[in-house]
Amino acid sequence: MKKNQKHKRGYLSLGQKVIMLIVSTMLFCALLWTIVMFVNMTRNAKDNALIEERAFINQVKSDVNSVEEVCNLAKQMVSQNVSLIGYMKQVKSGEDLSTVDKIDFYNTELAYIDNMTNLNPYLYQIRLFVNAHVTEKKPCFYSIDRLKNMEWYGKYEEESWELNYYDSAFPERTNQSTKLAGLIKNILDDHDHLLAVLEVSTDIENLIPNFYKSNYGEWNFFVDDENKIICSDENSALLNKNIDEILEFLKQKNQSDYLSFMGEDAIVSTLEIPSLKGTYVHISRTGDVVNSYYRSQIPYILVVIISMIVFSGLVIFLISHIFKRFDTLTSSVNRIKNGEHIMLPDEGDDEISEMAHQINDMILSLEKLNKETVENELLMKNTEIKALQNQINAHFMYNVLETIKMLAEIKEDYEISDAVTSLGEMFRYSVKWSSGMVELKEEIKYIRNYLNLLNLRFDYEIFLSLNIPQEYMKLKIPKMSLQPLVENSVYHGIENIAEDTYIYIKAYEEGDVISIEVSDAGVGMTEETLQMLRNRLNSVDAVSEDSDHGRALYNVMQRIKMYFGPEYGIEIYSKEGIYTKVVIQIPKEKEKDE
Repeated sequence: MKKNQKHKRGYLSLGQKVIMLIVSTMLFCALLWTIVMFVNMTRNAKDNALIEERAFINQVKSDVNSVEEVCNLAKQMVSQNVSLIGYMKQVKSGEDLSTVDKIDFYNTELAYIDNMTNLNPYLYQIRLFVNAHVTEKKPCFYSIDRLKNMEWYGKYEEESWELNYYDSAFPERTNQSTKLAGLIKNILDDHDHLLAVLEVSTDIENLIPNFYKSNYGEWNFFVDDENKIICSDENSALLNKNIDEILEFLKQKNQSDYLSFMGEDAIVSTLEIPSLKGTYVHISRTGDVVNSYYRSQIPYILVVIISMIVFSGLVIFLISHIFKRFDTLTSSVNRIKNGEHIMLPDEGDDEISEMAHQINDMILSLEKLNKETVENELLMKNTEIKALQNQINAHFMYNVLETIKMLAEIKEDYEISDAVTSLGEMFRYSVKWSSGMVELKEEIKYIRNYLNLLNLRFDYEIFLSLNIPQEYMKLKIPKMSLQPLVENSVYHGIENIAEDTYIYIKAYEEGDVISIEVSDAGVGMTEETLQMLRNRLNSVDAVSEDSDHGRALYNVMQRIKMYFGPEYGIEIYSKEGIYTKVVIQIPKEKEKDE
């Protein structure tokens, strides 16, 4: 008896051993998993950071292109505004304009520029500095004397970008909180004399993301072709101090990779932007990247730790509960061994209950057989315990156009009224982007309006000739897929002839393919130029970001392939001095929506 008590005091029980075995095994596996996980996390953090960095640079490239397109479009719309240029010619020539003419000009043309600025979040301001004595009207119409207050006055290049300057047209009200990037263009009269200087500006942060962000572990800046760093005032001293190191980065053009910066590992990305005459640079320290990744994994690690604690507690509770009954059974057996006459509890239907039942039967048998030695006839059975682990997701512009149309009709100027109607329908068609696919008749209607407006500019007439079966008018095609072809016909084929002509659009069926032709009787192309254009359409790298030649055709072809598959697209045919024809090929019975 004393020996048994000593055994119980000096050694762990079976239940405690099982608990320690399970918990220690689980902790060992968890520790091993943690070590492996952190090694892999460090490696994966760097790999993921590099992938995210390259995606970020691609997004920067896309955003810069978007801003440039908006600014260039605004520049073209203002610089090609016939009414605006006509008014500035009258002012420059000293013509005496009536107050009514001035008010009408301010309320139409200048209001249009102002509205265009307000409606586009990319545009900071569109301003004209007129080379004449004018009545200034904020925020877009000023005398050229104001230009002398701008930082880039006297040193800007024609149709180029000026970066990192304050809006200082009015020195007493200079905005010192926002730095600008501006696209500058000289507007000339018919004798190449300066009419005005056009400035289309945007917040510089639209071109250099996080320009104002001051963070020791991350820098965003721009290096121009003269190796001048353009950055926020907070980062200027540090970056200029390390200019030699930065210039080394620029030798690896348009890349993202792990390099050393100021003695520490960092991800360095460069993106050459030819239109801005420089390179965008983004630097982020690797240590911050890895730590940031670790921090992002903290919730997951906490969930794992809590799950392990809960699981350990559940294992301890279940095993303790099971072995408590086992200990009770053992204790009862010892009492029987010592001569006590008791019966074991056998409630339940598990192995322990079955054992108790068998022991009770054995006791009854022993009593029946004159209490023969219980120990020699007891049949002991082993128990097996299993545990399962559960391991723990835009109406303002239309109203303005309607107002202009009404004013034109009141004055019985129906040519202007019709032009405004065409322009309004074009705006409505362009803005309505609920689906990437439209019916062919809608695209044809848009082209008619487009030609109606073009014919106002030209001394000659461009007619539209259609040869399209009526059943094809409901054919679904990508929106704005024919208009760029018509625009190419006008500007590259017809405008150089400058005489009455036609643009032909024809649709016909060939097997399972429907072909839509857009052709003109323009200047055409040589075989060499035609082959060069075809080559560009079949190569992404050949159609560069700073070249418009062939880019519209390339975009149309890529959209056709995206909607209908790589076997469809466009083909180009031309003969110098005779014609140019572009053929769009789409499947006969495949109308795919976005």
